[in-house]
Amino acid sequence: MPEGLHVGIAKRDISPTLATAPPDGQVFLGGYGFGPGRRSTGLLAPIFVRAFVISDGNSVVAFAENETQGQFGAYKLGPYGLSDIAGDIELATGGVLPRSHIIIGSDHSHAGPDTSGVWGGLRPSYLQHLKTQTIGAILDALADLQPAALSVGKVNAGNLLHSQFDKPPNDVVNEELRVLVASSPSDPNEILGVLINYAAHSTVMGSENTLVSGDWPSVVATQVETALDIDTAVVMLADCGRTQPSRPSGDGNTEPEKLTVYANDVTARVLDAVNQRVPASTGPVQSTQLFLRDRFDNSVIGTIAFLASIISRKNAPPWLDGEIVGTTVSAARVGDLFFAGIPGEGYPAIQFGVEAAVPAQEHFVFGLANDQLGYLIAPEEGYPDILAAAPENDNAVFNVSPAIGDHVMCTLFKGARDTGWTLPEDPAKCARWVDEDNTLPF
Repeated sequence: MPEGLHVGIAKRDISPTLATAPPDGQVFLGGYGFGPGRRSTGLLAPIFVRAFVISDGNSVVAFAENETQGQFGAYKLGPYGLSDIAGDIELATGGVLPRSHIIIGSDHSHAGPDTSGVWGGLRPSYLQHLKTQTIGAILDALADLQPAALSVGKVNAGNLLHSQFDKPPNDVVNEELRVLVASSPSDPNEILGVLINYAAHSTVMGSENTLVSGDWPSVVATQVETALDIDTAVVMLADCGRTQPSRPSGDGNTEPEKLTVYANDVTARVLDAVNQRVPASTGPVQSTQLFLRDRFDNSVIGTIAFLASIISRKNAPPWLDGEIVGTTVSAARVGDLFFAGIPGEGYPAIQFGVEAAVPAQEHFVFGLANDQLGYLIAPEEGYPDILAAAPENDNAVFNVSPAIGDHVMCTLFKGARDTGWTLPEDPAKCARWVDEDNTLPF
């Protein structure tokens, strides 16, 4: 690898076609209701997997996002999971890019292909295509490494989202929109690529839409690419749990029109953040991936056996062992920048906890990263109000346990320490997991 800070950015098309989604090129869309209710009727715009790779000359970390409803770490159908993808990249690069240095998320579009099986699922042909294109995008970005300087910017975009609940502690949202900008070391105005981190659910288009789309993340990425004259902008969905976009209103507006209006507003904030950016305090690239195990405890769903029968997630160890669900949590560091990968729709308390504990210049939290466990409800103290709203509200339905969000947050503290941060004493709630063996079992 070349010495010094380098960045590579790339994207690949993952739109379903006759070849990748036979026999008609259509897929089930995921996210609304339950069961195979929405078969796609066309493509609103191409959907992509986008990758952002950073190297310090000795170590590399890769961030990628696909525009689907949410991928699992492993699948019953075959080696199509995000863990399989990371392992294949490690092999393909001869260990230059280890699997523990790869964070792959989904933008959670409710107009994206259903990659969970809850809403109809996908054929192996499309899952293989998604895997091939994800590996390709990350390897393309790795091959495209070029000298770069990093900067960070942030703006308040709180008026563009809201919580589904109005009582503490479930009434607060993460209002911050963050950007990581790679530019030429000799000319900060020569932007090479942008990574965008924002918390709104990808649900601007409603359940009546049947056109394939990456929702606002895909439209914003494309708009930013055009506005900044760059090849690739990467949107990594943040802590979107119970956080919904403030959808445009107006009589006669179509779902695609509402999507454009909302995306325009987000893009304007992104460009504001880019214009307000400051140099990042960069340094060595470090990354770790930890494995956590949480006992399934969901009174709405009932038994884990029922859930395992309707989703495509692998139902064998280490991913499922009796009543124990296994998953991964990632922590990465580039100098004074902290990046967290969490395996589901994280509640804002996770981001807030990380910000309070990790003394970073900026904190990026990537949701639905390397796995999809549904809602990561946090803090546990707020769970009773979430449960009381079920099943009309699905947060307690698609949830492993009342403690899963706090468990993920406490595991992130371990990951931060593993990547060199000095943290204050953990909250008392973390004591139950302090002795957990977080070694990756693969």
